[in-house]
Amino acid sequence: MNVNATESNAEQDECKNEKGNAFDTLNKDQAEYDKQLLALSAAFLGVSLAFVKDVVPLKDAAHLWVFDTAICSLLACVCLVLGTFQYSIHGHFRLVEYWELKEKWLQATEDAKMEINGQINKLWTWLNHKADRIKLANRASGVLFVVGAIFLVIFVIMNVHREANLAPVTREQSTKQAILSDSNKKDTCNAITVH
Repeated sequence: MNVNATESNAEQDECKNEKGNAFDTLNKDQAEYDKQLLALSAAFLGVSLAFVKDVVPLKDAAHLWVFDTAICSLLACVCLVLGTFQYSIHGHFRLVEYWELKEKWLQATEDAKMEINGQINKLWTWLNHKADRIKLANRASGVLFVVGAIFLVIFVIMNVHREANLAPVTREQSTKQAILSDSNKKDTCNAITVH
């Protein structure tokens, strides 16, 4: 009888430790991956919106759909990472609930153990499905980040290469058109203010 009580106390202590360890481990691993991916995606998105227009003038850019795809992929990555944060938090609450049921099971009578065991199994199945979905979402966000980064680099390379290969006459014509356009705007503004 004394041996069973000792085993039961040891199992209860194990449940308490496992509950804390599971929560800490899941938080650390998932959060670190998500933080890194979120930081990289946000940085790529910020850099692309701030500096790509300086490298490649967007009004003259070719294959603008590549740039749009890059931006959409990076935005989707950020949204997916933020969504998995919330989804993961919900899963952690359920994981704590699982270990509380395990503790309750250890203290229950034989009749009550059967009912609690059903709840534990149902919750464990739910947790496994949730973990699979989070893994899938994390992989998908990683793929979206890579796609966005690749498309962004391709867009810049294609347009820088295109700009370098433009004939000098075409560049001169483009510059003259821009100057004429600006002077026409000024003339129009002057004409409007004179009348």
